[in-house]
Amino acid sequence: MTRPKGIDSVLLRIIATVSVSMLTMFANAGVGEGQELYDSYCQICHGGLGEGQTMGKALTDTVANRLTDEELIAVITDGREGTGMTAWRSSFTETEIFDIAAYVRILQGRDGINLFDDKTVPSDGGEVLAGEQLFNGKAGCVTCHSYKDQGGNVGPELDGVFGRLGDRGLNRALLNPSASIVVGYEAKEIVQEDGTLIRGRYRNDTDLAVQIQSKDGRRWVTYFKDRVQSLVDSNESLMPDVYATLGAAEQEQLMTFLKSL
Repeated sequence: MTRPKGIDSVLLRIIATVSVSMLTMFANAGVGEGQELYDSYCQICHGGLGEGQTMGKALTDTVANRLTDEELIAVITDGREGTGMTAWRSSFTETEIFDIAAYVRILQGRDGINLFDDKTVPSDGGEVLAGEQLFNGKAGCVTCHSYKDQGGNVGPELDGVFGRLGDRGLNRALLNPSASIVVGYEAKEIVQEDGTLIRGRYRNDTDLAVQIQSKDGRRWVTYFKDRVQSLVDSNESLMPDVYATLGAAEQEQLMTFLKSL
């Protein structure tokens, strides 16, 4: 029996549609299990719909949505140093962590974790994640600098920093922070009556007093000019010389992370 003309192309379209559907189902498999785990262990901190609670940040805001699938899984697996986000590596299997991440994506109004999207995992993803961990942990950069709406404000925010500075400028900023201090982030030095030296980011100045932001960024302290020994502008950056103390591999990881912002 002769097949009607065009039947081959129709069959190919049907097969392709079914294949895509099966791949999508596989990519999103475990979302139900992820919801059960999320409701049992995650919602107490992050809220039933990912809206955030006192103990945990929102999972549906811009910052969380910007995370790649790989980054989201890494956060659940390894936690976030310096925050209340604990590592779940020893509590959940890789499959369970994947399922939780997939459910978080559903809360964000997305289609779960897509295993088949090559754009999800950058070729230098491991270096970027390692650099981010250094930034937030050992190097302590996050205390003063922010990215993706998180971090301190003693130093400039770093979103798009590589686009602004390029390789040479970024290297110089890391190796010699005092070479070029960004306007608005200058420091002042105050010697108090008892001889104590105070250095911090200058915030406000009047005839009577000056306000200095503490090094940790948490406080703005007012110093009355007639109650200090001296008050001068500093030509040195508040940024500590941390980069030079890192090993070559760590420097490369931190640089790769900064370039990714």
